Amino acid sequence: MNPLRNLFLIAIILGLLAACSPQSQAVPEPSEPSPATPSPQAPTDTPQPSQTPTATLQPASPTPTETQLPSPSATPFPGFSRNFKFYQAWTKDETTWFYFMSAYVDQAVYALADDLEGNQYALTCPRDATYPQDLRCYSDVLFKGKNEYKVTFFSDAERQHPFHEISVNSNLHTTYLTYDNCESEYRIYDGRCYSAITCYGENGEVVYTFDNIPYNGNFEGFSVPCP
Repeated sequence: MNPLRNLFLIAIILGLLAACSPQSQAVPEPSEPSPATPSPQAPTDTPQPSQTPTATLQPASPTPTETQLPSPSATPFPGFSRNFKFYQAWTKDETTWFYFMSAYVDQAVYALADDLEGNQYALTCPRDATYPQDLRCYSDVLFKGKNEYKVTFFSDAERQHPFHEISVNSNLHTTYLTYDNCESEYRIYDGRCYSAITCYGENGEVVYTFDNIPYNGNFEGFSVPCP
């Protein structure tokens, strides 16, 4: 056989074999993984942080307190004059009278008469209409059976502000309550009233006597009972 022919046949056979054999696929070189592109998502409402309810301290209701009103202060009272003194006490009808001289005040004052045995009697003491320097105190209670009284004077009708105290011998301890069983005489000397009184008991005995008439003075006439 011709050697060229053989070479030609071998070449053809090798070509056919190469065409029929599976072709190797190139293995791709591993590459760095690319980050996945996130697919766009529909926007959602971002939840807002909820407000945690906090306890709000309410101001405590003010406790009602009693407001202390300032108590009215008493007007300073000048007091009585240096010559102030007790004159006399008497009863007439249903009233007890205490007469004080030389007070020299420009207003009525008030008093409590204490019989030193636990009994107190309220006295109202206006100025005497005839002798305004004097006080003509009175009580609607008849004082009975006591001679000595402690009289405390106050500048207010409520008797909360005392300013003077005096002890007096009233002679109200005698048995008489009116002048019906008494002999009395009232005279005016130098514009003032003076009296002489003698009272008798059931058996004619003298139970009370009083006489302050200045017989050597300037007698101006007789009078009704002295205040």
